[in-house]
Amino acid sequence: MARSHGPERGKGNGRTARPGEAGPGGGGLQFGLTPLLSREMVPGMDAPAPTRPSLPRTVWVLSGLSLALHLLPRPGYGFHRDELLYLAMADHLEPLRMQFPPLIALLGKVAQLLPGPTLWGTRLVSALALSAIIVIAATTARRMGGGREAQVLAASAFLVSPLFMRAGALFQPVVFEQLWWTVATLAFVSLLAGGDRKWWLVFGLAAGLGGLTKFSAAIFGIAVATGALLSPLRRDLRTRWPWLAVATGALVALPSVLGQVAWDWPFLEQARILRETQLARVTPSAFLSDQMLSAFGAAPFLLLGLVGFFTTRRLRPFRPLGIAAVAAAILFLATGGKGYYLGPMHPALYVGGAVWAGGLLSSRPWPRRGVLAAVVAAGLVVLPMGIPLLPPPSMARYSAAVGITRAVTTNFGQVLPLPQDYADMLGWREQAQAVARVFHGLPQEERSRTVIVGGNYGRAGALAVYHEELGLPYPASRHGDFYAWGPGMSDPAVVLILGGSVVELLEIFEEVEDAGAVLNPMGVPEEQEVRVHICRKPREPFLQLWERLGVVWG
Repeated sequence: MARSHGPERGKGNGRTARPGEAGPGGGGLQFGLTPLLSREMVPGMDAPAPTRPSLPRTVWVLSGLSLALHLLPRPGYGFHRDELLYLAMADHLEPLRMQFPPLIALLGKVAQLLPGPTLWGTRLVSALALSAIIVIAATTARRMGGGREAQVLAASAFLVSPLFMRAGALFQPVVFEQLWWTVATLAFVSLLAGGDRKWWLVFGLAAGLGGLTKFSAAIFGIAVATGALLSPLRRDLRTRWPWLAVATGALVALPSVLGQVAWDWPFLEQARILRETQLARVTPSAFLSDQMLSAFGAAPFLLLGLVGFFTTRRLRPFRPLGIAAVAAAILFLATGGKGYYLGPMHPALYVGGAVWAGGLLSSRPWPRRGVLAAVVAAGLVVLPMGIPLLPPPSMARYSAAVGITRAVTTNFGQVLPLPQDYADMLGWREQAQAVARVFHGLPQEERSRTVIVGGNYGRAGALAVYHEELGLPYPASRHGDFYAWGPGMSDPAVVLILGGSVVELLEIFEEVEDAGAVLNPMGVPEEQEVRVHICRKPREPFLQLWERLGVVWG
């Protein structure tokens, strides 16, 4: 960073203020989405320039547009398989004893308490998270010295990136993890720009919320620490602020660790199974190419940011952010992560690329308009792949016309008519309704002693979400978190099982009746034909059978 013509000193404390940091009496630090400092050193320039008083109106329009798109009707689609699990977790909310990082269950409870259908509530919570990401990213661009063009380009990148479109369309930990690390990026940039050292606390809080959301927070924490240690920020280790940040993050993330201790570290078993199944298919080349495919229209910003942090004078002060992104990618490559795992680092690269591009385009109106037109065109092309706005048959035709096979390939390498996430939004209500028809057809004396079992967490989650509406007892399952909640009854007369086959169920029950099937031709392969079974007379005491069979992960 070029030096200013003279040091700026805070009033009354005799200390030299860092570039971009207001001295006492000059406004200090504000912790909103658009923190205002009295003066800001613009990277690559020779003198301080006043900070813009607010973000451009266009940024807010883009954030609102994202929210509106994500709340549009999705004809033919219901809950996603994972959403059903997280809502079931909200039904069993024990923040200090959960096998998952518990924030998603807490947010699931919020979605359940919102007025209107729970499906709409989940959509709103996730869509708001993405809208916040857009505003925070534009704010980060401003803190990096980017002008109006850079801030608008940074905001636009998230509307043309399928990675973020899709994350905002699903109630999963993904979008919330992206949100927390976007906040952490803003804090890190503010520290690199010489902001108040209290930004360390913001960083620690964001990192802790990341740990309360997903265990991959450990990788991002190591990556950012690597960038910090290779920057002037390592001098801050002599102060209390980084250590307060570590303590804050550890305290906020503690419930995630306590849940693992309580259940004997189920995360390790989940990780092992994931490595042996889905992650076994992820190659380094696939991981890297996924970054470009998932960014799509934002890919130029991704590349510009990656290159710019290491080659341009304008972004040189923020190079530790580029180091952190590269370190995170190396760690995921070494541990075998899916391509989208690196998503929380994309905002840093998008913003860096937008700042560089914005500086180049600020005085060139026609190229600027051409870039914006290209961004809009890319967004329109990819919109149906990011948000499920087309009904399943139309979406299948669109996917075939676009011809991006990777976009419709499952975690196990199967090619579907729809993207896997879309296929995973089909058929769950119909499965629950089929079970309800069978259940209500049983004699009254058997209905009062019936346990309903979902053959996987999606089926069990559907039965949990719809059980009150359909007059069903709360379901049980051996899959994942459901197993910890028990079978619900020690000596049932009937066990209704959604899934499996007569042959395999006869190994554990003396009587098994096939009560029909639910067909879902556009679903994922294992959900295209799911049968309902009426099972009686377990071959050993039911609780003993339950414990012997044990939990199923994956």
